[in-house]
Order: sequence, then structure tokens, then C-alpha cells
Amino acid sequence: MSIGTNTAAGHIDVRDVNISFKARGTVINAVKSVTLNVQPGEFVSLIGPSGCGKSTLMNAVAGFTKVDNGALLLDGKRIRGPGSDRGVVFQQYSLFPWMTVRKNVEFGLKMQGVSAAKRETQARTLLGLTGLLAFENHYPSQLSGGMKQRVGIVRALATSPQVLLMDEPFGALDSQTRSVMQEILTNMWQRLRLSVLFITHDIEEAIFLSDRIYVMTARPGRVKAEIEVPLPRPRKPEMMDNPEFVAMVRSIKKLIREESLAAMGSELSEGGCEGFSMEIGPDGVRNVL
Repeated sequence: MSIGTNTAAGHIDVRDVNISFKARGTVINAVKSVTLNVQPGEFVSLIGPSGCGKSTLMNAVAGFTKVDNGALLLDGKRIRGPGSDRGVVFQQYSLFPWMTVRKNVEFGLKMQGVSAAKRETQARTLLGLTGLLAFENHYPSQLSGGMKQRVGIVRALATSPQVLLMDEPFGALDSQTRSVMQEILTNMWQRLRLSVLFITHDIEEAIFLSDRIYVMTARPGRVKAEIEVPLPRPRKPEMMDNPEFVAMVRSIKKLIREESLAAMGSELSEGGCEGFSMEIGPDGVRNVL
């Protein structure tokens, strides 16, 4: 595997996408008129209240979920299903328990017909990059949660995808391990420069990792705000005490709180709670609704 800068490919373009599904005979509008993009080599996060359609949208970009209308493009070509040009990492580790760490990483390469020698070289290169080479012959049951997720990320990277799609990858980890994984990921991203679309509920995590953040509304999920993250790289955990970082956390928390309250009000209203109302004040962040 060639470890270097990747700026020529990996442009994700989501254009006016709508996604709905049926649940117990009722049509649920999950995503409505969403337009966003990830530039080649850019790290972009999606954040918003629970149930706002973040994962649904990512699954559509991955090719797992069909859209009702609108366009999903990767480097100008329509996304019509899953492909090796997109690596996917979920919150659950999804490792094969009967395979060693290295064999897990090599699996996708084997499916592509890559020779055993090349598979081993590529797997060991990436495992070395993430500090896992010493565990290449261990099985998943012998690893900690953070180590399992590192293996999952390495496996997604092994086939040299143009983009990496990550859905709450650190959500199941304790706070200390999560912080370490954030630093490992941002260091890997700086070296590989893949395009990353990252979903999280954690505001500090989104700011620490991202170049840009899209804040989504309550369901049906729309883009409420697009926020640039001007913080310099490389990034270290201590920058979370920076006044600019703290101010961004406060602004995004306000946006998400507005949406959570709006969703709660809608649910209470539908449940017959008459007289319930609320006002949404100005937020000071560029609003794109």
C-alpha cells in the first residue's frame, strides 16, 4: 500500500437528497432536502440530535440505503451501491472472531484477489502505523475495545478506499480511550489524507477532528448550519481548553439544543399536550435553512 497524500479523489457530493422508510405501516421522512459535500482529503463531521437521520444519510453514501430522490455522487459518478472506493467503520467492531488481527485486515484484499505476499505487506504497514503490529497474530477476543476499533479502521483502510465513512466509531469506548482514539485518528488522517465523513453525537469530538461540521435538524433531518473549524493542525487534546474551541462548543450545543427542544415539543404536541410552545432565538452561526 502506498502511504501518502490523496488529494485527487474522494469528492462526496450530496444534492437535495430525500430519504424515507416505512415503520409499522407509517412512512417516516428521515432526511429532507439535504445538500452537502466533502472535498477531496477533507474531514467533515455530521452532528445533530438523536434520530435526525445522520446514520441514514451515511448509509446512503455507503450504498446501503436507497434515496427517494436527489443525487449522491462520488467524484462525479452516481453512487448506486456499496463499493471498495468507500471504507466503512461502524460503532460495533464487526471483526471476524475466528481470524487473527492480520487476517481480519487482509480479508478485503483477499476478496479483491491480491496476492498473499502483498496482503501481508499492506496489512503489516497499516498495523504498524496504528501501533498494532505486535498484536497481528492475536484474536479479537484478546483485544481491548480501543484496539478492536483500531483494527476495524485499519481493515477499512487496507483496500485503499477514496473515502472513509465512520458512524459513531468511538461511541462504545470509555472517555479516556475515546480521547486517545481521536488523537490516533487525526494523526492517521493527516498522513493519509483520505476524505472522511464522520458521524458523532460528541460536539468536542467533532470540533477536534474536523475541517467542517454540518449540524442537522431534528427529523426530518435537514442541514441547519455549516461550520468551518479554523483550528490549526496538528491538533492535540490540550487545545480543547482554547477559548476559540470552547466558544465553538457553546455555539454548536445551542444549535443542537434548539433542535432537541423542537423535536420534544413536536412529540408532546402529537401526544395531545395542548398549550405547549417554545421560541427559537437567533444562533449567530451561518444558518443555511
